Amino acid sequence: MFSWGQDQKPEHNHLLVLDIGTSVVKALVIYIEENEVNVVNRGYAAQSHGSMRGGMITDFTSVVDVCRQAISKATEGMDHPPTDLILGVNGQMVEGVTTTLHYDRTHPQHPLEQSELKNIIYTIQRRSQEKLRENLQEKFMDSHPDIELMHASIVELQLDGYPVENPIGFQGKRLSLTVFNAYIPLVYSSVMQSLARALDLDLISIATQPYGLSKLMVNSPTQEEMNAIIIDIGGTSTDVVIIKNGSVEAMHNFAIGGRAFTRGIKNYMKIAGSVAEKTKRAYANNELDKRKSAKVQAAIESPLALWKSGIHLALQDMPDTKMLPSQIYLTGGGALLPDLSDTLRTKWPKQISFVKRPQIKVIDSDEVGLVADIPGLDWGPQDLPPLGVAKLTLNLVNPKDTASATLQGIVRSMRQNK
Repeated sequence: MFSWGQDQKPEHNHLLVLDIGTSVVKALVIYIEENEVNVVNRGYAAQSHGSMRGGMITDFTSVVDVCRQAISKATEGMDHPPTDLILGVNGQMVEGVTTTLHYDRTHPQHPLEQSELKNIIYTIQRRSQEKLRENLQEKFMDSHPDIELMHASIVELQLDGYPVENPIGFQGKRLSLTVFNAYIPLVYSSVMQSLARALDLDLISIATQPYGLSKLMVNSPTQEEMNAIIIDIGGTSTDVVIIKNGSVEAMHNFAIGGRAFTRGIKNYMKIAGSVAEKTKRAYANNELDKRKSAKVQAAIESPLALWKSGIHLALQDMPDTKMLPSQIYLTGGGALLPDLSDTLRTKWPKQISFVKRPQIKVIDSDEVGLVADIPGLDWGPQDLPPLGVAKLTLNLVNPKDTASATLQGIVRSMRQNK
């Protein structure tokens, strides 16, 4: 579980989590104890204009400086600041692919063994990489796109059409396995390593922020599986993550975020960008009078329509997903705008089908269920994405979940042999 404001004990091995956003760099100092993440402190710093574009660092020196500011705030008062770093990667840089393999066993009357399962999972991982490379070749016209596997999770496992959690020891003919894999361009991985060196930190892990969102509501390795859509509204982009049976099934990113609404307010009301941002936040906090609120609503009408279209296209662009989960959670700094939740409660296109009528909710600390709040902490949806990245350090795998444990072992092997 997460615990805020823990005492700094010398025996704890503190870690630094750094979430590199387009608008804000977020730093958390954490330590892990008894399979729980404890947050010691946090620090945020705003990015300089133009230092990030499309999720990619364009002004390396500026981003390093902003990272140092965020880290300084998070480590203030620490005698021994952490040197081990976990970096969160923006969803704009992540490519996800879901692959299903139907494997007909030669001897269905024999109980399935660990070695057989390992070979099946290894085969699907190779096919996944081939599938994504083909997609990227068409997208970027590159015959040899360099990619690096970041995360993998089992979405569904069936034996002769019946869902099973642990197939070891079962008899059956056809094993169907669906795995989701998240990759980032190898060049961006190199940039992240250079960033860690510039900060004089030891990079121990690069985590995809959208994958971290799927861990926000995980209370334990044996928790009941969750089906939901999580929408993270950042500064310049929005991540849409579909979670099935507690695992990421698909993800999509599009380039509309909180800055689009700020820009709409700036242009419509003819005010400075900094004033527009303050006005947007005041509106989100219900601090404006009716007349000014009406102006803000008119100002964000156009970007809101574009954002809603982006959500619709993102969900339609996931061909492997048929019936979508009905629970939709919003998070990220942009989630505070009430208009986003309201517009998702209106009519959906016929091409998008849900299990039942969608329920839209902004995630707060109580929803996560793993955060022990402390008095005076300014807590909001913008804090949750880096917490998801922090939770990835737990690498929670049910001890009885042999398939997931085998998959993670293969992922580690593929990284070491890349």
